[in-house]
Amino acid sequence: MQLVAERRLRLDDTVQTLLPDQVRADNALSGAPITVRQLLQHTSGLYDYIDGLFPRFRRLDQYWPRDQLIGIGLAQPRYFPVPGTRFRYSNTNYLLLDLIVERVTDRDLRTNLERRVFAPLKLRDTAYPLAGTAIDGAHAHGYADVSPLLPDAPDATRFDVTAISPSEAGASGALVTTAADVARFYRYLLHGRLLPPDLLRQMLSDTVPTTGSAPPAVGYGLGVYVYATDCGLAYGHGGSAPGYLTFALNSRDGRHQLVAHTNWNPLVDAGVDEDFWDAFQQGYCSRPR
Repeated sequence: MQLVAERRLRLDDTVQTLLPDQVRADNALSGAPITVRQLLQHTSGLYDYIDGLFPRFRRLDQYWPRDQLIGIGLAQPRYFPVPGTRFRYSNTNYLLLDLIVERVTDRDLRTNLERRVFAPLKLRDTAYPLAGTAIDGAHAHGYADVSPLLPDAPDATRFDVTAISPSEAGASGALVTTAADVARFYRYLLHGRLLPPDLLRQMLSDTVPTTGSAPPAVGYGLGVYVYATDCGLAYGHGGSAPGYLTFALNSRDGRHQLVAHTNWNPLVDAGVDEDFWDAFQQGYCSRPR
């Protein structure tokens, strides 16, 4: 969105034009054109590489090159052939956006994040450690049952997965951060510190329906969920990796926020379950308004 503000990119530019070397006759980009807007809105229809990733794990600290993950996502047919016709969340969209940012700026995503987001907002406890597995300083450990994913996993129902390689998430969420920094990011985003007012409005209002999503989102904008809570609409997102789940709700003006980290087991937990959502939105709505 910052590149759109700088007129270096348009939301209606197509992936096929921006990334011509990714288009082949035998992959999913050979079909109808997909726009940057559709990647951001998750209406591209592209297969989510995460769905095809877990059977390929050999060890938790395994490094996943971006091109390999993109290859998994593009090797499968689209969920629906005509982009823009419905919502289907796909992490493959983020990896293609990563490539687009790199092509347009001639800098990798880490450099862009550090210069454009982390440093200006003073997110001192946030990093994009794509190639590392250790977390510096005090941190919460993640626990999960991932033994069915690994041929030589220990015989345990849950074990420490803190050292999993973040490369399996890549641009879809390979961040190490704190609840305070997540709240600070959303607060300054919604205050207009990252985008001009017209683009921020578009980011939040150019939404598509998200029928059947859990928790009860009523729409998805340009990288942001719109949630229906007991005290009105809220904006934010969730993110997960084996052992971890982070979730955030924010009022439109960024004044009222709640961010939570919790343990997450990918083979048992489908996502934010009903009990978690009920407790989470109760906490959000009970804050002074």
